[in-house]
Amino acid sequence: MPNAFSHSPVEDSRSSIFPVDASPLQILGHSGLFDAFYYLQSNPDLKTFGTEVLRHYHQHGWREGRKPNAFFDPHWYLSQNRDVIGDPLLHYILRGEREGRRPIAWFDPIWYARTYRVPERMAALAHYLLNRHNTSLRPIPEFDPEFYLRSYPDVAKAGLDALEHYMVQGFREARRPFDGFDPLYYRRKHLRHSPESNPLLHYLENRDRPDVHPCSPETEISVFGEIKRRSKPGPFFEKTIPLPASAIRRARVLAYYLPQFHTIPENDAWWGDGFTEWTNLSRGVPRFSDHYQPRIPRDLGHYTLDSPEILERQAKMAHAAGIEGFIFYFYWFNRTRLLEQPLDILLANPQIDLPFCLMWANENWSRRWDGSDEDLLIAQDYRPEDDEALVDCFAHYLKDQRYIHFDGRPVLMIYRPGTIPDAPAAIIKWRSMFRKRHGIDPLFVMGQAFGDENPDLFGLDGAIEFPPHKVVSACKLINDEIHLFDNEFSGQVYDYTEVVNTALGRVDKRSIRSF
Repeated sequence: MPNAFSHSPVEDSRSSIFPVDASPLQILGHSGLFDAFYYLQSNPDLKTFGTEVLRHYHQHGWREGRKPNAFFDPHWYLSQNRDVIGDPLLHYILRGEREGRRPIAWFDPIWYARTYRVPERMAALAHYLLNRHNTSLRPIPEFDPEFYLRSYPDVAKAGLDALEHYMVQGFREARRPFDGFDPLYYRRKHLRHSPESNPLLHYLENRDRPDVHPCSPETEISVFGEIKRRSKPGPFFEKTIPLPASAIRRARVLAYYLPQFHTIPENDAWWGDGFTEWTNLSRGVPRFSDHYQPRIPRDLGHYTLDSPEILERQAKMAHAAGIEGFIFYFYWFNRTRLLEQPLDILLANPQIDLPFCLMWANENWSRRWDGSDEDLLIAQDYRPEDDEALVDCFAHYLKDQRYIHFDGRPVLMIYRPGTIPDAPAAIIKWRSMFRKRHGIDPLFVMGQAFGDENPDLFGLDGAIEFPPHKVVSACKLINDEIHLFDNEFSGQVYDYTEVVNTALGRVDKRSIRSF
């Protein structure tokens, strides 16, 4: 059989899977890229050829535009590769795939080989053809079969191949090939005069143009578009899988616990009837492009912290996630308690298996939510005559059997020791009161915030990080790099990856006992 290719098989396949003396038909037949069943089914006029269909393709079929498999288009391949002479499939097998040439517009061999584990000495296209019906393999990053079948259950129910359905019928029905592609917008913008054109193929051919976008840029970066994107399961959404009881705990993980999810008379008076933290969270909309808002509660919904049932469910969720217990924010102002109901419910229900400790949120409450002295709602005055009452109130909770201890001592956290007048003397006084009045010797731990990081300066035993304080001190602001939606936005924006890397790489030169 004469070789119809411009180079000899020997020259092009010295490092390939084929023997140096292999004929073109042998190369085609053993490549996994000639599908005889597909070829006969697509060309019923050849039904009498039987086993000679491969020879027919090599001698005549590719010239007539007959496809050897669903993902190789001879005419398209030749139109994209003007240097190819002879059988385009043979060229693709011997050289084309290694050189990153596509067999069809919607298969990228280089990306595919980098993304999936293709066996050595096997063509990426052959691997895809062999496995595409049994897995969620993508032929190109721009087509998502899992998304397509999830979005169009009629296709999944019929057992159809997602990509084939889209290429034959789906694009005509304005179905989306991947999340973030708006076919109606795309047709209006680019294919108004070509109603039969496939919008995905047009996008693949033209996406490098600055005016070509998969969806409306205005929609893509608008507040409404961001809310829609963040209000549904994202690509990293995962179902809850409880941690096995036998799993080794490499750290004692505690979660901060904000109790302001129930109403109190003071908040009703200051902010309006029915105010809880949910009122604030309802304003959690994107202030800039890619701002991860809103946050939608999943397992418990918009709960109210006024019953033991919620605490019981939270305790079970914490155990399942490997969290040892909660750090309850504790509000005490000159003998006045606020938001104490969840803690009191916990103490009244010893059957709830929820270890806990306290973080005294010892700052003023103001209308600015920043603990400042301006526009005060309730003040923190640190009156000496209140010290005994403060220690007795703490001890009421520290004596609970579920209270968290380190080295046999209950952990008592103070959010802002820097606001306490003569803090070292006050801590010495409180320690003495705890021992004399209750026989307790707490470990005093501070939050590292507002520039205060060293517990030694306050006579404390240790420190705990309180992000974003401290961890952003060495990071640069990126406010000038973001697309703002809110012209009145006055916050500070950092790159999360940089914050994490900086925190992990930080070496504290002081000898501080950290928790």
